[in-house]
Amino acid sequence: MKKIIFLISVLLTLASCTGGIKGVAEPPKISVYGVRLADVSLTQGKAIIALRVVNPNPYSLPLRGLNYNLLLNNLKVAEGAVQKNLTITSHEDRIIEIPVNIQFTSLLQTLPGLVKNRQLTYDLSGNTQFPLLNIPFKRVGRVGSY
Repeated sequence: MKKIIFLISVLLTLASCTGGIKGVAEPPKISVYGVRLADVSLTQGKAIIALRVVNPNPYSLPLRGLNYNLLLNNLKVAEGAVQKNLTITSHEDRIIEIPVNIQFTSLLQTLPGLVKNRQLTYDLSGNTQFPLLNIPFKRVGRVGSY
């Protein structure tokens, strides 16, 4: 059993350095699936960010956690880290939801740019944490032009 774990560790290390060994050890594919507003109060809001994680390998991968940054009109409005202990099984395509707290005082700072440009730009980035490798994700876009 220890030999198998060691072999998988070596393969994952090689995968992280070379972008994968096709058919043997490939890094999981991470993308932003969607964002929705979950809860709103007078001082803060909570968004749920859905990440799509695809494991192209013939074996399971343990996800340990992730960190993220959210910028609106180039101003940081949220950042954080979430500890997860999930197993992404062989060839699994899974959606993982992350709660993100946003302070409205940070959102107020985006108003001048919103009024001036008539749009809201967003930049969501972060890293997922697997043993021996971190895999980045990023989604940039804009809302608006009213």
